[in-house]
Amino acid sequence: MIPDPFRIIAHRGASGYAPENTMTAFRRAVDMGVDEIETDVHFTQDGELVLLHDHSLDRTTDGSGAPQQYSLAQLRRLDAGSWMGAEFAGERLLSLGELFAAFEDRLTYHVELKDRSAGIGAATAAIVRRYGRERETLVSGFDCDAELLAAKAAAPGVRSTVLVSPKLDPGQSISRAVRDGHDGVSLHVEIIDPDLVATAQAAGLELRCWGIRNRQDMERGAVTGCNGMTINWPDWLQQWVAESS
Repeated sequence: MIPDPFRIIAHRGASGYAPENTMTAFRRAVDMGVDEIETDVHFTQDGELVLLHDHSLDRTTDGSGAPQQYSLAQLRRLDAGSWMGAEFAGERLLSLGELFAAFEDRLTYHVELKDRSAGIGAATAAIVRRYGRERETLVSGFDCDAELLAAKAAAPGVRSTVLVSPKLDPGQSISRAVRDGHDGVSLHVEIIDPDLVATAQAAGLELRCWGIRNRQDMERGAVTGCNGMTINWPDWLQQWVAESS
């Protein structure tokens, strides 16, 4: 039986099909009928929040160095699509505000605090409040509990998910998340199992998974009874749900 909620979360948009964290990737997910997306935020030099996974621009743009070295205006001039194919040339980096403005309340937003600089939680909450997206936003991150809790405090209604490295003890991570007042935990797909899912859900947490590399990973995670996953190919998971219902 598929639990409620069961979240099909397009990881950096439908990033299996379009350049991650670009408008095309997010629109591709929406066109698939997905209503939850995941993205990552970093500070820019001028204190804005840009959507970028890596701590460097090198892999996914024609720029180099850290995003904090540039203003948002400078970052917007970079090509964030050609690395994935000529048909995506000219894709641009986005700010968190632009994402909210484009999709408003049509989506649930999972915002990973990739930049762990002090103040990233409060800055994210400020953008969430500006666009009125408190009810639709979940913040997440690795090893940044204080910033996640700061985001929740600054924007009541925002929920928090602790992302757990596979190097950590998952049972202890679930216990800490309950103790600290988080709303969910996300474990690597190779770590999650039905017992951990049951433990977390009994404590009032959503338990989701990440790290999906292929259909086998997806199925392994989905059958645990978890509350969904981030996935680059959200249509795979849509198909699995349809066939399992």
